[in-house]
Amino acid sequence: MIARDTPVDHVGSSWRRCADTYKLSASHFKGPHVVTAQELTAAREGLGLLRAVAESEIKQFLCRVAPVNYVAILADSAGIAVDVEGTRPIDSDISRLGVRAGAVWSEPFAGTSGIGTSLVERRALTIRRNEHYFHAYAGLTCMAAPIRDWNGEILATLDVSSMASLSEDTLSFVLELIEATARRIERRHFFARNAKRPILRVLSRVDDMDGDSMLFALGDDGRVVECLGSEPSMDRTDLVGCLPSGFMEINWDGPAHHARDSGVLERIGIARLRGLEHPCFASLKTHMGRSAGKRAKQTAQRAGALHDIRLTLDTLAGGDPTLRSQTTTIKRLADRRLPILLQGETGTGKEEFARAIHNAGSRSLGPFVAIDCSSIPESLVESELFGYETGTFTGGRREGRRGRIVEANNGTLFLDEIGDMPLTLQTRLLRVLARREVVPLGGAKPIPVDFNVICASHQDLPKMVKDGRFRQDLFFRIAGVRLELPPLRKRQDKERIISQALAIEAAEMGISPLPVLSPAALGVLMAQTWPGNIRELRLAVRYALAKATDDEIHPDDLPSWLDLSASTPGESGDAAPADMEDMPPSELVAVLARHNWCVSDAAATLKINRRTLHRWMRRHSILRPNQV
Repeated sequence: MIARDTPVDHVGSSWRRCADTYKLSASHFKGPHVVTAQELTAAREGLGLLRAVAESEIKQFLCRVAPVNYVAILADSAGIAVDVEGTRPIDSDISRLGVRAGAVWSEPFAGTSGIGTSLVERRALTIRRNEHYFHAYAGLTCMAAPIRDWNGEILATLDVSSMASLSEDTLSFVLELIEATARRIERRHFFARNAKRPILRVLSRVDDMDGDSMLFALGDDGRVVECLGSEPSMDRTDLVGCLPSGFMEINWDGPAHHARDSGVLERIGIARLRGLEHPCFASLKTHMGRSAGKRAKQTAQRAGALHDIRLTLDTLAGGDPTLRSQTTTIKRLADRRLPILLQGETGTGKEEFARAIHNAGSRSLGPFVAIDCSSIPESLVESELFGYETGTFTGGRREGRRGRIVEANNGTLFLDEIGDMPLTLQTRLLRVLARREVVPLGGAKPIPVDFNVICASHQDLPKMVKDGRFRQDLFFRIAGVRLELPPLRKRQDKERIISQALAIEAAEMGISPLPVLSPAALGVLMAQTWPGNIRELRLAVRYALAKATDDEIHPDDLPSWLDLSASTPGESGDAAPADMEDMPPSELVAVLARHNWCVSDAAATLKINRRTLHRWMRRHSILRPNQV
């Protein structure tokens, strides 16, 4: 039996346990061990809350990995399969192997398997076909990841199995998705368990609002009741029962405000954790018991308002002369069937520009289909883009699949990070763009399509063409109009972008009236290099809005990760011509009204500093019409 050992550590270790400890015979598979109905009910009841929060995540996972026939199994800590769901109805062949509710997949019963071996090894892993201990499982590939409670104890295991032949790239991609799904289930379980408690969230990177974070559920006395996620230098079991002030310092200078759902009171600050040199973003949310319907309505209203702010070409182009010239041209060409290529650094807003271009054309009522070419494994890109006919794949959808390109018919197809598209698929895409028709996989009849195409990439596509990594003919097909989005540090309208970011974040946070930036705070923001571009700027002004205590934001309201000693050359002067100091308020109002209350434009007309105009407005109690 040991002769069958492989170089994969977890497989070899499992085989030795099967032979030496469990006394199993690889060739004598007696069929799956299935618990009684009462035992299955008890196992399900033991995972009641976890099953509730996991259901939608598992369904979402299965949607992502179609058309391959995958079956997802949620098993408890004893290896009992409590829930089983597939991308299509589970057939009898795979069910006979034990891919069914009630089957026991722990190693003593099922030998080496995704679920059982993951439970023993306490980590995510893949068991490929003949790596299973029992010969009967040689056609099955299993990938599994444990799901843990806040204290690290394994609650369950998420396993995804398939009888299909899968490439190493696909296996690696699917296992990453399973691990990510397991982590999301853990977080949702944490939030569900602590739905009535204040939640302190700490991000170890201040420039990544969507990144991994540490979560602390607090009791009535402010001490940690449960925590999820931690830095390597921190043992989370030691933190339970402690006050957060015992292992971190948080600057809560900013006022509390209602978060997006308006039923949560949120405070934002900057934390410094024990053992970490860099600062962390922190937020504390407390549920206030507001009406869910009212929260949903207000959220929708704010989302609509922000959509209007962001998705117009004029707003996105701002006052940058180059961008305004380019977007003026694009608006004229939006309905001329010319493909558009957007290039620029990460964070410059390529997808928002693509949506704005879509909204500016006659197809704005049609679909906007966005595809991130870098996030789909090569084995799935073809079926994702072009679709497939019934019966093309073993385990594929019975009715086939239309494909994302067909979904974009009469609208816009946005291909993000097109530089990551495999060369073989570049050829097929070229044919679609040339002939305006799609032939699904397994099909013979072409489907006519009519759409605008917008592509984006942060890579140097001409260089990729020269290096043979991107087809030259496809490049010319997608680059009819080229728009290079400048990084924030090079925008000539940086002050206007800062003002827009302030308005967007204030609207999203429900802050009214809109505070103004003091001259010194504006100087600091103008002087930053903004490596994270607009994404980083928005995080900074969000923090400042939360911390500001009056209607003006000062440098000490800005986050500490910025260079607060920086200032823009020429921004320190605040003088105005002597003969303008006594300008009547009515004349100031007239100038502001002429410029639609754009302070920057009015100040330019008066040939004074923007800060000076703000000071005059405060002196004469002049408010924008929407602030009266």
